[in-house]
Order: sequence, then structure tokens, then C-alpha cells
Amino acid sequence: MSLRDNLLCGAADLLAERGFARLRMSEVAAMAGVSRQTVYNEFGGKETLAHTVVLNQARICLEQVGQAIRSADDPVAGIRAAVRRILEVSARDPLLTALLTGLEREALLPFLPVPDLPTLRALTDLISRRLHAQLPQLPPASTTFYADTVVRLTVSHLLIPTATTAEAADAVTAIAAAVLSPHLPIAQPRHRPTRPR
Repeated sequence: MSLRDNLLCGAADLLAERGFARLRMSEVAAMAGVSRQTVYNEFGGKETLAHTVVLNQARICLEQVGQAIRSADDPVAGIRAAVRRILEVSARDPLLTALLTGLEREALLPFLPVPDLPTLRALTDLISRRLHAQLPQLPPASTTFYADTVVRLTVSHLLIPTATTAEAADAVTAIAAAVLSPHLPIAQPRHRPTRPR
């Protein structure tokens, strides 16, 4: 791991645990085993460091969601994989949850307008492009609309977590499957997530 990545990792832990107001550059330096001046040389200041941490967390999330959706064999399975990965990563990362929903914004990310629209749009674009690749008969406007709906439903489960990650992913997938069903090839197996009774 590079020095920069090591600093970002330590800063992410401290920012999530203590919030922006109590984030100290000296503690970030101590976690990485370097001087405080090294941290300042790398990032310039606390706000820049925290902003870089958040952007890095968003990048990691997008990479993981991209890997999940590309590993799926069909559009509905891809949506389920993407939704589940977003929920799983957010459950482990208070910063990402704050970035996507605005929850705990004042404590964690007072320097950013949240929810962070660029990250939400990037997630939408990722899902939309995959849908269009698998269902090329759909116009881009339709795949964007479907993907945007999936992302909004996923964020709603982050805002009001009333189910397990698997149950929430199943719920969003059930809606996506119903909407996409007319556009799926006849041989395409329909995914019917098991809903709790």
C-alpha cells in the first residue's frame, strides 16, 4: 500500500469514528507512522484530506459495484448484485452512507453538499450502461430511467433500514424484474426473489 493510500485508510477510520471536527492531522500521521508535516505535504489541510477520503471511498464503492454487476449473467441478476453490494459496502462505511443519503452529514461531512449527486449519478450510469449492453433494444433514456429508479430505491433502504441486506436487495430486484420483464428474451429465466412471509 502506498503512503497516500495508507494515510487515506487511516483518515477514513478516524473520520468515521470521530467526525470531521475531531479529526486531527497528527493522529492521521501517527497511524501511518509518519510526521504531521508529511500529511500536510501530501494533502495541504484537513478539509482537503477529508474530501479526498470521501472521494476515495466513493471510488472504491463504484469499483466494487462494477465488479458485482459485471459478474452477473443477466440484467436482473446484475441489478440484484449491484444493489446488494451498495448496501453491504454502505453498512460497513458510515462515510459512504452519509455521502449517499445525507445521514450524519453535519458530523461527518460538513464540508460537502450531500447527498452527493455525482456519486449517485455515477452509480446510475454504471447500472444503466450494463443494462444497455445486455438489453440493446432499450433506448438509453429507458435504461437510465430504470437505473435511476433502482438507485433511488436502494438509497431509500439506507435511509429507512427495515430489512436485512438480502431482503432489501430482493425487494428492489423484485420491482426491477417486474419492470424489465417485457424486455427480457423469452429464454431469459425470470428471477423471483423469495419474499419473507
